[in-house]
Amino acid sequence: MKPYAKVMAISILVIATGLLTTVGSARADQYAALRTDGRLHNGLLAVTIGRHIERTCPSIDRRSLAANAFLLGLANHAMGLGYSRAEVTAYVEDDTEQARYIALARQYFAERGVMSDADADGACRVGRDEIAAGSPIGRLLR
Repeated sequence: MKPYAKVMAISILVIATGLLTTVGSARADQYAALRTDGRLHNGLLAVTIGRHIERTCPSIDRRSLAANAFLLGLANHAMGLGYSRAEVTAYVEDDTEQARYIALARQYFAERGVMSDADADGACRVGRDEIAAGSPIGRLLR
């Protein structure tokens, strides 16, 4: 390889690395306001926990109308923060964000003695407790 070609290849590599780093940082920061908004965070965590209870506990179902209205309210709130519907959808569907909420939900269940995702009895107990308390999670379930 000629010297100038080698310098050019190194320059392109340095520029590409810088661009990828910048794009990665921008992607991580694009959800910062959504991630730190208390209403949105608590709402999505309630939905994540409720969804796990619904899927794991055969005697508890989702209150579809209530859940859909709740999600619509969260979406409208997020759009009120200046995000488009597409950006809100991308945030909710983002693999990293989903993994983060699942980890938080597992912590929530562990604090209540449910140590396994497959623990139907534990999920049912937590679900019944949330319904009885009339919590945001309980209002999503029946």
